[in-house]
Amino acid sequence: MNEAKKYHKLKFFVSSKFLFLLPAFALISVFVIYPLILAVGYSFTDYYLLKPNDISFVGLDNYKEISKDKYARLAFVNSSQYVIYIVPLQVALSLILALLIAKKSKINTIFRTAFFSPFILSIIVVSLLWKNILDPELGIVNVFLANLGFEKQAFFSNPDLALPTISFIILWQGISFQMLIIMAALQDIPISLYEAAEMEGANAWHKFIYITIPSIKDQLLFVLIVVTTGTFKIIIEPLVLTNGGPQGSTSSILLYMFEQGTRYRQIGYASAITVVFAVLLIIVAFIQRKLVKEE
Repeated sequence: MNEAKKYHKLKFFVSSKFLFLLPAFALISVFVIYPLILAVGYSFTDYYLLKPNDISFVGLDNYKEISKDKYARLAFVNSSQYVIYIVPLQVALSLILALLIAKKSKINTIFRTAFFSPFILSIIVVSLLWKNILDPELGIVNVFLANLGFEKQAFFSNPDLALPTISFIILWQGISFQMLIIMAALQDIPISLYEAAEMEGANAWHKFIYITIPSIKDQLLFVLIVVTTGTFKIIIEPLVLTNGGPQGSTSSILLYMFEQGTRYRQIGYASAITVVFAVLLIIVAFIQRKLVKEE
């Protein structure tokens, strides 16, 4: 039996199937595995970018510094806040929009195009667009507020408003993609299930709870996982809109790591932040995997 298993394994490695996997494996090795190994190694050093030949081993000093660094802690808290603000709303609103425009019709086709348009735009373009819309003096939103007699708001320079505002922009752009995934799942539900439920006297709520949700459960879980991991990896929006300010109130984990590595050239410290972030994502992925398995 063992000889047969060894033969099948050897046969796979010399087959065309393995050759087709080699390009993907090479790309993953070069752009994911190798940089991660370097990050782990550099995280135990005081590597300074301007002195690449002057590197010394510092053990866990970088990790201890993260626990003492208030801006690093703030970045982790901010990333958690992004997740709290964005994930529940994006999943719920995606489901609601998908339910509203799932039926095939000309008007729904127009709505789908309109809702999906923001997603195909560049994140930088969307960020700059909203930066102009919410400008404290000339932005259309503040002009509208002023005409109504309200005080103009500094959406990006007010620490209490900046993070919720960026969360709204991310939610606005990303919701359409999740909506399409759920809508495709809704269209695959057999109409006969709803017809049978109506014959049994089920109302709209009963059909939603006992037919719609169980039928698209896998897609909803997929959306939840994608939105959660994507939200943790936010970097471009706070970089373009606020550069992490004001007072670090919008900085994310990746943005803070980026600043430490590029602006301050502290590659060792930035690598330690990267490793901690990777461990955090692994923990989140594990929890989500358990959730999917239980479901």
